[in-house]
Amino acid sequence: MKVHLDPATKRILLAILASPKTPKEVSQIHGIPVIVVWQKIRRLEELGIAREVLAFVSATGELRRYFEAELPTDTSDEELTIEA
Repeated sequence: MKVHLDPATKRILLAILASPKTPKEVSQIHGIPVIVVWQKIRRLEELGIAREVLAFVSATGELRRYFEAELPTDTSDEELTIEA
């Protein structure tokens, strides 16, 4: 599988690869609108590269969802390539 990532998606992927983060945290770190971060994370989930690892309601009633990147381990003969 070959996946081409635009610069914003690459920054999001690297941010959640370092440690689990909410889309709001990624938005604040990289200055990417939070709706765009959500769209990109959904796409990364579809590709099997990101997953939700924690969700809870904070004391203020806000739903917080944390995502992390996990680069897939492919046991098939196909080569996995992620390009920026």
